[in-house]
Amino acid sequence: MFSSMPLGRVCAGAYSDFPLARLSDLKPFTRDLGGLMGSGTNQTARILGFAGFDLGVKGATQLEPEDKNGILKKNHPFSLGWVQAEIGMPFRIDGFIRAGSYDGIALAGGGLKYGLTKPLDEPFRSQAMIVVMGNMAAQKYFYATQFSASLLFSINVPVAPYFAAGFDNTRLTVQSGTVDTSLRHKRIYAMEQRYTFGLRTKFKLGYISGGVTRTHGRTLVNAGAGLRF
Repeated sequence: MFSSMPLGRVCAGAYSDFPLARLSDLKPFTRDLGGLMGSGTNQTARILGFAGFDLGVKGATQLEPEDKNGILKKNHPFSLGWVQAEIGMPFRIDGFIRAGSYDGIALAGGGLKYGLTKPLDEPFRSQAMIVVMGNMAAQKYFYATQFSASLLFSINVPVAPYFAAGFDNTRLTVQSGTVDTSLRHKRIYAMEQRYTFGLRTKFKLGYISGGVTRTHGRTLVNAGAGLRF
């Protein structure tokens, strides 16, 4: 119906061609966005401990969209970035919130982490935690809500490896503004598994981290830096 229209940018950012979406674009776009929202949140399985605090900046980039995602440019990366604050609570529970605005999308969310192991810093000690999280991402032409859960492992060495396995359950809702008016207010659901491997290094109260995530057949890279005490 509108295939002859040029894919001009309606607004700035990687997501600006969303108004030209077809129905077939929405499911792969939901998977791409959900994987991005669920990635890059954690870089260690050690809980903070009561009254501990972590403040950092984090981001995730998918290297290219799914083949059937006609909304985003082929062979081009797209990203999300946010600030994340965490606080240690009793009973081996950490709470966190995160928020950011990047490339035309506003992101807000938070969740809880439960330590399966005690927060000890012995060399070569392994750590494990469960993470549950909810997020919302909003853009002019769509918004998405997401729930995710992950199991995370790490080892306490100077350059500490971490591994996570989880899933992302994402719901995309189309708002007004699409050229195909039949898509307006349409809801799309997607659930995908997610696997991450990364490394984190500490220096005094600070840390930096980087990782690679694989989900729905696509690769993402994650990075973070912050203060933790």
